[in-house]
Amino acid sequence: MVFIRLCGVTGFGVFLGLSIAGLVGIITGRAFTDGTAWLAGVPVLAALGAAVGATTAWLTRRWFFPSMPRRWLLFASSGLLVLPLATAVGQGEVVSAVTFPSTALGSITTTILWRRGCRRKVALAQASPHQRLDRR
Repeated sequence: MVFIRLCGVTGFGVFLGLSIAGLVGIITGRAFTDGTAWLAGVPVLAALGAAVGATTAWLTRRWFFPSMPRRWLLFASSGLLVLPLATAVGQGEVVSAVTFPSTALGSITTTILWRRGCRRKVALAQASPHQRLDRR
C-alpha cells in the first residue's frame, strides 16, 4: 500500500511539473505556434480535469490531507486548471530545458513532503503503541 501511495504522490508531482512547463509554453506563446487544435479542446480538457480531480479527492480521502475542508472543491478546481496546462506541453515547441527540470522538481518535492508526513505518522504511532497507525 505504501508503494501505491508513493507512486500516486510522485505522479501528482510530475503532473504539477508538466503544468508549470505548459504554463511557460503558453506565456511564451510556443503552445500556439503550429496552429494546433489545443485551444479548441481546452473546455473538454477542463471538464475532464475537474472529474479527475474529484475522483482523486475521493480515492485519497484517507491518507492525503484527510481533514482538509472543502476537499472536493479544491481537488476539482485544481484538476480544472492543471490538466489543460499539462497538455499544453505537447503543443508547439516547449523548451525541454524547462520541461524536464520542472517535472523533476515537482515529483521530488511532493515525494519529500509525503515522506515527511509518513515519518511523522510513524513516530506518533511508536510514541503511543495503543493507537492505530492510520488514525483519522
